[in-house]
Amino acid sequence: MNLKTIAIAALLGLSVFIAKAQDTVKIGYTNVEMILSYMPAAAGMQKEIGELQKKISGQMQIKESYAQQKLQEYMQKVQSKTITADEKSKMEDELQKLDQEIQKFAADSAKEVMQQREKLLTPILERLQNVIDSVAEADNYTYILNQTTSGGVSTILFGPTQNDATEVIMKSLGIEIPKEIQEGMPPGDKPEKPKATKENKTTKP
Repeated sequence: MNLKTIAIAALLGLSVFIAKAQDTVKIGYTNVEMILSYMPAAAGMQKEIGELQKKISGQMQIKESYAQQKLQEYMQKVQSKTITADEKSKMEDELQKLDQEIQKFAADSAKEVMQQREKLLTPILERLQNVIDSVAEADNYTYILNQTTSGGVSTILFGPTQNDATEVIMKSLGIEIPKEIQEGMPPGDKPEKPKATKENKTTKP
């Protein structure tokens, strides 16, 4: 067997391997961030987080208003020169303490919001992942990739429409497919418009 025959055989073998790989690997894609925006549980989470942030904001305003009031009292006494050295020192200590309390409250509140968000988001993401796993198994996907990053930047610039698993995932979650997504579905998946009949046609007088 000469080198030319060996080379041809190697190329044929490589072609068969590539063909088999293409047959066995099926890659789908979806938009996780968009699906989350349509999930009722995610909307409920955002509402609860918003209410928590509103409550924290109210508490912060009370603390800041009190600190501002104490600062004004201090400034007035200093400007009017009616404050003793001992009283000045005490008021400055109080102002410093109030400032530290506000900073601590801000840090603790940010941590509380983050922990609450994580607590509420975890079961939502777990449910979404379980549905994605089920869709992947049912439709024989080797991979299902997320179409965008958390910042909204697209990571898949082109892909076959039939490999977009978004609609299937949303249906499995019990989410009604929005009109703007339906318009991007393959023709066979779009709901058919009712055909005109003699009964529903209007006639000119």
